[in-house]
Amino acid sequence: MIPPPAQEPVKPMTTTETLLVWTYGLIVAIWPIRLVVLRFIVARLDWVSSSSPGYAGENPPLVSAILPAKDEEQNIAVCLDSLCGQDYPRLEILAADDRSRDQTAAIARRIAARDPRVRVVSITELPPGWTGKNHALHRAVPQARGEWLWFVDADTRHEPQSLSVMMELARQHRAALVSLLPEQRLETFWERIVQPIAGVTLMQSFPAGKIHDPRSRCAFANGQFILVERSAYEAAGGHEAVRDRFVEDIALAGRVKALGKPIRLAFCRGLVDCRMYATLGQLVRGWSRILYDALDRDGWRLFLKWLDPVVFCESGHVALAGALVLSVFTPTSLFARILLVLALTHHVLMYFVFRQVHAISSSRANGAAWYPLGNLIVVVILARALRSRLTGRVAWRGDVYQPRAASLESRQA
Repeated sequence: MIPPPAQEPVKPMTTTETLLVWTYGLIVAIWPIRLVVLRFIVARLDWVSSSSPGYAGENPPLVSAILPAKDEEQNIAVCLDSLCGQDYPRLEILAADDRSRDQTAAIARRIAARDPRVRVVSITELPPGWTGKNHALHRAVPQARGEWLWFVDADTRHEPQSLSVMMELARQHRAALVSLLPEQRLETFWERIVQPIAGVTLMQSFPAGKIHDPRSRCAFANGQFILVERSAYEAAGGHEAVRDRFVEDIALAGRVKALGKPIRLAFCRGLVDCRMYATLGQLVRGWSRILYDALDRDGWRLFLKWLDPVVFCESGHVALAGALVLSVFTPTSLFARILLVLALTHHVLMYFVFRQVHAISSSRANGAAWYPLGNLIVVVILARALRSRLTGRVAWRGDVYQPRAASLESRQA
């Protein structure tokens, strides 16, 4: 009888391999903590929907909705119609046409002709030192008569209850500013895999608990939907005080909170939705601009934000590839076996975390399985934001902004 071939003994790990396993194991161990923390945070968020209570106060104040629009002919009609359909009883609507070269102004005027609550404000120039959206809103506000100002973006769509629900949220919390994170409309492959991860990358720096805590300086608002008491807006300096910011919403919220006035942020389901960017190029340019400014154009903060996905996500792909190669060429290596187990565990944990992230962004999100690609694109976005920090140059919606004499100058691209 021929004896079976002797199995080769398992090759023990070297000191370097042991150190690598322990280091990578610590990286993997972060992910179950992230999953628990994420679920805890989601459970504590303010969520609103079309079934949330509407405004219940006496004598509803006049609200002025202000919609800045530059070359928004694809979106403005749907957005304005949804604003006109609000069930809140006292509302006027100003559409600020910001140098549009398409049919945006004509569409807005047609809607204004059939609804006397709608007026069109024409913006024909962009002065030095201003970003386009801020200047458009700055020009429109003096023509608004409301006690509350409701700033909305043209790519949002609103259920009839949205204003009433948010006015009630402000009343209940006695907040001078309330803001909403709309549910995202994710219609293309790139939107589904990038948008949720980019969104959570931003929100990691702005925990809701700190936003709502009057003792914390942390403040956040989302320019797609900001409802602010006019007196607080004016006391904070309005959009003139944040005229050179690309994410004026966060800066404005910070100024309102610095006055000692409460602010509130809510998430929603089925109340307001938004489609921020449609193409991969728009996603990369748009989110790099947002993250560059949201992190105060601080090189170290941007670098640390870039380092996070590189270390805690991309390391998993490198480890898995390395473990598979080692398993083929050195099948008896204990290091290869442990590395493979850790890498597979890492990917399973990342998937569950990113699935939760996608669920926050949209009830219809289904791109979690593509998280390795989505995360890689976010790494590119953050690298582009870092480049903006080095050059000071940002291009957006046909304008190029760059520093000159310690201020921003814009020109037509």
